[in-house]
Amino acid sequence: MYIDPHVHLRDFNQKHKETIKHGLEVARDSGVDAVFEMPNTDPPIVTRELVVERLKLSEQSGVPEVFHGIYIGLTADLKQVKNAVNIYNEFFPRVVGMKLYAGHSVGNLGVTKLEEQKNIYKALTEENYKGILVVHSEKESEMESEKWNPVLPITHSYARPEKAEVESVKDQIEFAKDSGFKGKLHIGHISVPEAVELVVQAKIDKIDASCGICPHHFIFDWNQMSVKNGILWKMNPPLRSPQSKTKMLELLKEGKIDFIETDHAPHTFTEKKYHPFMSGIPGLAWWDLFAEFLRKNGFSEKQIEDLTFENARKRFELKIEKTDRQRINHRNEYSFNPYEAIEKELNA
Repeated sequence: MYIDPHVHLRDFNQKHKETIKHGLEVARDSGVDAVFEMPNTDPPIVTRELVVERLKLSEQSGVPEVFHGIYIGLTADLKQVKNAVNIYNEFFPRVVGMKLYAGHSVGNLGVTKLEEQKNIYKALTEENYKGILVVHSEKESEMESEKWNPVLPITHSYARPEKAEVESVKDQIEFAKDSGFKGKLHIGHISVPEAVELVVQAKIDKIDASCGICPHHFIFDWNQMSVKNGILWKMNPPLRSPQSKTKMLELLKEGKIDFIETDHAPHTFTEKKYHPFMSGIPGLAWWDLFAEFLRKNGFSEKQIEDLTFENARKRFELKIEKTDRQRINHRNEYSFNPYEAIEKELNA
């Protein structure tokens, strides 16, 4: 009964974090009918060979109930970009789209130079790519990495300020417009009200754009990083101010954000709490909680269905059947429960 368009499964050299098999089992038992996984694995999914290998792992998982889609990562190598279009055309719908990291995050797929980003849009346009392009939008030149101090986890939010996201979203919209991009631009894990309004304006300007929000960006604010073990809530983009969090929930309710995506990103407890202080939290096992949170905040059942399933299905043009299976709780299988306090609050 849910589609999660933004998850990180691991395998390859990071089996200790998450596997396709386990992730799909969690999805199945949490009511998720489809997951689309990001390409910043180790090694990253940027070639046909690795796409084939991922699909093989999926087939071997023994979880046919869940549709498993893959994004292929884009690099600054325009030959790779053009080859990615061929891979997409060959494997769609299993390859659901492409992913551009306009700012560095986990992994090494960042394409941070504006000229290289612009050239990617041109190359995709030349190759007549009409699918989804998901962008991690954080502009490196607007980041203030010197402010990051792991002793004070909240400084991660200061080091990757809202302006970095806003300016990058402006760039992506401009590149799409100037190149005549024929595909669908999607701003992933949007977290800043101003960035949402930019996407809304882009739609008015006839650019085929959309955006998705993670539950942590409308449930938590940066004060969460001041609680005990606050470092565990380190993620990219980071948690925002209380005012931004409140406004993001309002924008979601107003229909200005297209759908919800978890950015499910499991790491070990040690990797989170100590160097290298990995960014990301698990989310795949909490979909029912997210739906209940929306319900308690006045969202209608139609809004919840659209935000958690229907809008994503339409955006990706996929034939995914909505089901309602018996639940099995997998939340204790992750290194920590980021939504434990919310569970207690909703069950009170």
